[in-house]
Amino acid sequence: MFGIFITSVALTFVVFSLLFAYALHDTFPRIDSKYIYLKVLLCNAALLACLYISKIIPTFVPLIWLLQQIIIAVFVGEIFAALLKAVCWAAVKLYGKVIGSTKSVAVNKSRRVFLYKAALLPLSGAVLYGSFIEKNDIILNQYDIPVKNFDVLRGFKIAHLTDAHMGSFFSLEKLRYILDRLVKLSPDILAVTGDIFDDDRINKAAVALLGSYCYQFKYGIYFCWGNHEYMRDMQLIKDSIKNTPIKVLTNENDTLKIADKKLSIIGVDYPHDRSHFAELSDEYMKQAMCGVPIDSCKVLLAHHSDFIDNGFSNGIDLTLTGHTHGGQLGVFGHPLFPGFKYTRGMYTLGSMYGYVSTGAGSWFPFRLGCPPEITLFTLV
Repeated sequence: MFGIFITSVALTFVVFSLLFAYALHDTFPRIDSKYIYLKVLLCNAALLACLYISKIIPTFVPLIWLLQQIIIAVFVGEIFAALLKAVCWAAVKLYGKVIGSTKSVAVNKSRRVFLYKAALLPLSGAVLYGSFIEKNDIILNQYDIPVKNFDVLRGFKIAHLTDAHMGSFFSLEKLRYILDRLVKLSPDILAVTGDIFDDDRINKAAVALLGSYCYQFKYGIYFCWGNHEYMRDMQLIKDSIKNTPIKVLTNENDTLKIADKKLSIIGVDYPHDRSHFAELSDEYMKQAMCGVPIDSCKVLLAHHSDFIDNGFSNGIDLTLTGHTHGGQLGVFGHPLFPGFKYTRGMYTLGSMYGYVSTGAGSWFPFRLGCPPEITLFTLV
């Protein structure tokens, strides 16, 4: 799976570097075009190397952080500029075919280039906004979740945090800030659905910080693993969590007794084998449901959004997930490229609810039309 990911990234890097080189040469002909494709490719390779080196420096330096942001903005700008050039080229070809059968039309290249340059202005603004503003603007989404026959649970609040991706683009100070925001909402529990501890330089400190907030939530903090924790020093993370009151649910559950009613918090692990994802999901769910009272209100914590299907098939009242980051690009609240069955927001089946958070952070720090979030659910 990791090999496929690396191959895809490498191909994307090469393709968009070459497309951007073409766009650069076609739009600004005064630029020396000799070896332009090779020059752009080597320049991007150097930027990528700088980004990699900056990620392994053992301490955080503000200047290095700024350099990382600039490099990411450059890459995103190149991708958007290349896509815009491809769209313009396709539009010209399509226009030529539509009217070509009736009359011959000379292509006014200077006007075409002018329009492309004009389009680059708002595009540049979007790149800068997504690189430096929206990705840091963590919004609060709040939902009421109706639960039948559980009157005593009405008003019970569940805060949800996922996909912070602690590291270069999400600091300890930022984690403390959002935890403080959540505490002010007076939730009864905090549900954390993975991909939080994503940098071995600060994972131990991040675990300690999260653990220090456990007693500020009436019933504590519940946690399930994401895929990125497994990419780090997992043993260090596990050992660190053992020194905190954080309740880790790995294909298991914990049932709270509230007055004469029960609330079951169920957590599942992340299935790594994509070729057997459905089978593993079913197996993990079967293990997690063992001993769950039939008459309890049930909340499922899972990292991958596909577990919403498992929640629906097992009668789970509320399933909380992340992983997708909402696609990171959106239009009017909907993902621009929905790469998952459940990508962003609320899904329902009868009286059951499944939610996919856009996440509080991301490992690729760019968002446009898809702001990061923390979420509060109130049972009503």
